Amino acid sequence: MVSFPGSSALVGRAAEVSALLEAVGDDRAQTVLVAGEAGIGKSRLIAEFTERLGGEAMVLLGRCPELGTGGVACAPFLAVLRGLVRKLGGEAVATLLPPHPALANWLPQLAVHTGGAAPEADRIRLFGEILTVLEQLAMTRPVVLVLEDLHWADDASRELLTFLAANLADANALLVGTYRPGEAGPLRGLVAELRRNPGVQVLELHPLTRHEVGRQLAALLGREPGSELITKVFERSGGNPLFVEALGQCPDELPADLADLLLGFQTGLSPQARTVVPPAAVIGSPIHHDLLAATVDLPPDELPRALRELVDRHLLLTTDTGYEFRHGLIRQAIYDNLLPVERTALHARAAAALHARGDALDPESRADLARHARAAGDLDQALRAYWSAIEVVPATHPERLRLLEQILTLWDRVPTPEQILPTTKLSVLEQIVDVAVACGATEHGIAAADAALALLVPGEFGDSGADPERVARMYRRRAYLRATTGAGPGEDLTQALALMEGTPDSVEQAEALVQSAAARVFQGDAVGSAVDAVAALAIARRLGADALMARAHAHLGLAGAAAAGGAAAGEVRADSETDWALEHFAQAHRAAAVAGDARIVVDVATWESAVLVGAGRYEAAIAAVRQGLRAAHESFRFAESAPILYVKWAQALSALGRWDEARAVVDETQFAQLPPLSRAALLVCFARISLATGDIRAAEEGAQAAGLLLGDSRWAAQYRLELAALTCSLALVGGDERTAAAALTGLLEGGDGVATLFAHPHEAWPLVVLAARISGAPAELLALGDTLPTASPVDAAHRAAFTAHLAGTAARWAEAVAAWRGVGRPYDVGIALLGLAESAAVEGNRVEAGSALKELTEIATRLGAVPLAAAAAAVGERARISLDGSAVRAPKAQSGTASGGFGLTARELDVLRLVAKGMSNRALAAELFISANTAGVHVSRILTKLGVASRTEAAAFAHEHGLLITAGE
Repeated sequence: MVSFPGSSALVGRAAEVSALLEAVGDDRAQTVLVAGEAGIGKSRLIAEFTERLGGEAMVLLGRCPELGTGGVACAPFLAVLRGLVRKLGGEAVATLLPPHPALANWLPQLAVHTGGAAPEADRIRLFGEILTVLEQLAMTRPVVLVLEDLHWADDASRELLTFLAANLADANALLVGTYRPGEAGPLRGLVAELRRNPGVQVLELHPLTRHEVGRQLAALLGREPGSELITKVFERSGGNPLFVEALGQCPDELPADLADLLLGFQTGLSPQARTVVPPAAVIGSPIHHDLLAATVDLPPDELPRALRELVDRHLLLTTDTGYEFRHGLIRQAIYDNLLPVERTALHARAAAALHARGDALDPESRADLARHARAAGDLDQALRAYWSAIEVVPATHPERLRLLEQILTLWDRVPTPEQILPTTKLSVLEQIVDVAVACGATEHGIAAADAALALLVPGEFGDSGADPERVARMYRRRAYLRATTGAGPGEDLTQALALMEGTPDSVEQAEALVQSAAARVFQGDAVGSAVDAVAALAIARRLGADALMARAHAHLGLAGAAAAGGAAAGEVRADSETDWALEHFAQAHRAAAVAGDARIVVDVATWESAVLVGAGRYEAAIAAVRQGLRAAHESFRFAESAPILYVKWAQALSALGRWDEARAVVDETQFAQLPPLSRAALLVCFARISLATGDIRAAEEGAQAAGLLLGDSRWAAQYRLELAALTCSLALVGGDERTAAAALTGLLEGGDGVATLFAHPHEAWPLVVLAARISGAPAELLALGDTLPTASPVDAAHRAAFTAHLAGTAARWAEAVAAWRGVGRPYDVGIALLGLAESAAVEGNRVEAGSALKELTEIATRLGAVPLAAAAAAVGERARISLDGSAVRAPKAQSGTASGGFGLTARELDVLRLVAKGMSNRALAAELFISANTAGVHVSRILTKLGVASRTEAAAFAHEHGLLITAGE
């Protein structure tokens, strides 16, 4: 019998092994992706790496099943957790989790120790629990999580991988993944995103050189190969180690093609072992021993010997639950080499073996039964098996979506599916939509909703006889899914509300009203939003639905921030619209606490901060932002909720004149990971600061970049108004009034120009003020100064500035100064003081002019607003008014410049002080309101700048050199 050495000596991968070993425990490395074509040696590299780790680290291994083999959603992570339970025991793993964890749905054996999963368990909670388990394990020893064959990862696995890569920032944990670039498909975008993260390293495995092929052949053959053989094998294999190994078995008879080459791994097998190979290939991966035994046509006493031979020959590898082929290409070649009748018979045998177990099958085995029955042509049994699998899968689990879609694909291929299953096609589609909403599978959900509505509403004027509430619910669900794409809900919400008009109170009706309130407020229709929110609140109160009450109150808060909102709502308001809005936010917080809905807590804080910024209550806005960021950290929703909170934080700090802090809200790494709309909003904010400090080029570049990001989406209307104001201001600085006037005129073109301005008064007022400064500004825009709502003290301050520009009197400018001082915006106070000084000087009131110029100069100096200080000096020179020798300092060093402390920035010094306290990356991230990923980047930069290798050394260095002393100590 030909000896088959299997995994030969690892050749040509020393650098890659070293890189993986160095990444373990390295603060600067969070994720390592190993990329390479099939057979290039990714798994062999991982095996060598984990073997060299020995007992130093806990290695957790998961593998994505081959596409089309029916693996469950999140299969690699499920394998990891099952292995962990086997290794530590269910009780030990339970101690790492909260009571009633979502993971109990995945691992029922945990429920014995933790209780069943909570009813509200969702995918974010599930992801957070997996993250918590890894972090808890990493507190005692290094943890290496290995995920192989990510090119086969399902949607849920990719989403969980993204979550872990963004949040698994502990230096003691490393995520390692392998994938084939040529087969990456949907993974390709994720890899491109991860590559931008400095904590992610990609190792690309290249083909072996001719010399390395010779070394591998020598290890395979046990002798030095001849030069001619090396050349032939090198040319035929292309340097692929798997193909070199296959060719090395028959150096004198090189196979004609790849399939023959891979089938050559069976050379020399005994008849018994050859009998086992085809059923194993049909079963797929993993190959459970019991199923293989029931499928193979061998006497019971011969099967162990045949399996031993296959394992010894490394054609099969042992796993915790059975076996798997050493390489997927080998399994595929064997499977494809079977005759169709052979494949069908083996699938039928496997299906019969699984069906015989009855209700004892776990969810994964039920899905396997469906797959085998389907491949065997027994579609009735496949349909039953898929339905059976669904019955034991939680309602919001991604696996449920996959199983439901499999049922849908079989539905029209079975003559009478309604007689086989206790459901209908419409019900299946409705369930797909529900799971898609819960899992964030937007495209799947929209497609299913389209199909469901085609059944519910068969023609434009047809009458399906369907329950109106059922039709309305599907319209509402599709509206929600469409809104998440950025396209808006369309007419679906209108359809839903029309169908339920006049019907008895229901949760569905309240849900539609709340969703409509959300859509309207973001479209600028505060009045309509308030009307819908009040109606939803009334229904929610009658039904006792706390979560709905919380959301209705929150939307009333948003709508009530506009002057017309409270009146339209028909409720008794407090002394101001803002107080009225904040009272609703307070009630929303209370209702959310009763409902235990963490998502509402984050959402309310986000919306509340937006209202507070618009109202000029900037310190309160910052407090709300911090509350929202904490809640986002605690609920593992930081990635999705932080961007808009960052925007409001930067806007509040900018308004307060804390410009350095505003620029430091996000660093380059965080900024690159934000969604386009948030990046655009921050670019506009930062560009305004650059304009105020005299950095015109940076302001122009920021405005241009923001314009490219905003596009023409109606959801970006308010930010486009802010950008228009910035563009006009830049034109005025350049002395180009014609361009500024043309930009303002362009805002009014089209049928909804004025309507857009009224829909967003906070953003419209700065444009109206600019119109008062520009000769040739459109009269229609100037007229808005008398009609545009002033829904907040900030709007009132803009109105005062508008009036002062037109009147040009010191009295009016004094009113503007007082208005801006009332909301605490120093730069706008300075602008108004400049107008006051000029007007007072013209009126001959040199004392008032001098006082205004002195205060203005102090403000400009403190802010680093060089152009404003220069304007003050020019007015003083023209009016011959002394500024008491005041001089403007250069702008303060901005965040990110060297602090003098070994080149560390102010933010890096903050991070270093927390590192010295022993905080993990996640802990210091929560303390500084940044993502854990960004915290890791800061730590990496600190280690590099200080020239130290670990956090411990960094803390010692900081103590030794006095870097932990803060200003004033």
